Amino acid sequence: MATPKLRFKEFDGDWSNKKIGNIASKVGSGSTPRGGAEAYTDHGIIFIRSQNVNNDQLLLDDVAYIPEETHLKMSGSKVIANDILLNITGASIGRSCVVPHDFTEANVNQHVCIIRTPHDDPIFVQSFLSSENGQNAIQSKQAGGGREGLNFQAIRSIDFHFPPLKEEQTKIASFLSAVDEKMSQLTQKHELLSQYKQGMMQKLFSQQIRFKADDGSEFGEWEEKTLIDSVDTNIKWSFTGGPFGSNLKSEDYTESGIRIIQLQNIGHGAFLNGYKLYTSVEKANELLSCNIYPEEILISKMGDPVARCCIVPKHHNRYVMCSDGIRLVVDKQNYSFIFMFYQINYQDFRQNASDVSTGSTRKRIGLNDLKQLPIKVPCLVEQTKIANFLSSIDQKIEVVAQQIEQAKTWKKGLLQQMFV
Repeated sequence: MATPKLRFKEFDGDWSNKKIGNIASKVGSGSTPRGGAEAYTDHGIIFIRSQNVNNDQLLLDDVAYIPEETHLKMSGSKVIANDILLNITGASIGRSCVVPHDFTEANVNQHVCIIRTPHDDPIFVQSFLSSENGQNAIQSKQAGGGREGLNFQAIRSIDFHFPPLKEEQTKIASFLSAVDEKMSQLTQKHELLSQYKQGMMQKLFSQQIRFKADDGSEFGEWEEKTLIDSVDTNIKWSFTGGPFGSNLKSEDYTESGIRIIQLQNIGHGAFLNGYKLYTSVEKANELLSCNIYPEEILISKMGDPVARCCIVPKHHNRYVMCSDGIRLVVDKQNYSFIFMFYQINYQDFRQNASDVSTGSTRKRIGLNDLKQLPIKVPCLVEQTKIANFLSSIDQKIEVVAQQIEQAKTWKKGLLQQMFV
């Protein structure tokens, strides 16, 4: 008996297996106009590429256009409302979306497949494709030993179960669309909060907006300093790079122990998990200049941009720093380490870091250059007010980010249970 684990109570009966080739009136892709990107125009007919097909969403903020005459020559790759778009090559293979019902027309390139299902709900079909079972089916159908992509025959052969009534398809599609709409609203809220934070950082660090003291009085002028001035000189190795890269041998790595912070753990304003390397306590004790602790600032020497920074989180007592990181221990008697974290993430500071960095393909900043980068700082009380204000925005951003992840997890569970 083929029925899903989770089903609307007004429906019953077994689901039947069908192939996409049996329900689709069209399975095909487009091509790139002669001349490639040089054939694109500033306006005209939308030309959809694989980057526009995101997970369950058609993104048109980075869209190309082709002339009307080119569009007419490529009539076989014409996209209309309610078409399913599926990426069939490259790193984004398997991503899919449904063209909105109010869409007019467009063309696709050869990396995007059009699946047109006139008698079945396109959102229902696309939801299966984005489910775990659908993604497994797509991966299993890829052509060639090198996993080169999907051909049309493989796409037509993808099969899955359908309910006996289209009304049940529509009910499932409407429900999942509502989930997507909620996720879209959360994503938009996250973007707006992030934009608000960047705007407020610009106004605060350029001093367009100033806080006042608790008694209503004005704070004094900000002072011109360099980054080295903020260092706690009472702590040894309070502003050092991680020189140990060549000092660790393969036998020094362990499956657990002291976490090694690598360049990919230093996010743009955030500390990122996903530790891949560990070393022993004994080895960490040999590398004391590389040991970092919670509430210290870690700055990247390399990458795009250089001088990305994060605050080492509180949930672990000790880490070891990689050779591409710089440890900054802030003098808390005169500086708020949270203020300094935001100061380093401020666009003027990042631009100054970029200006003195070296390398054409991959930027790198030296420790001495970093030490001399200019900063402007108010008194500690105003620093603290700025730090608290921006931290409160970050907390709101983090709450929304968690809500987005929870919604994604919930939807993933729904897809597993609402399809056979």
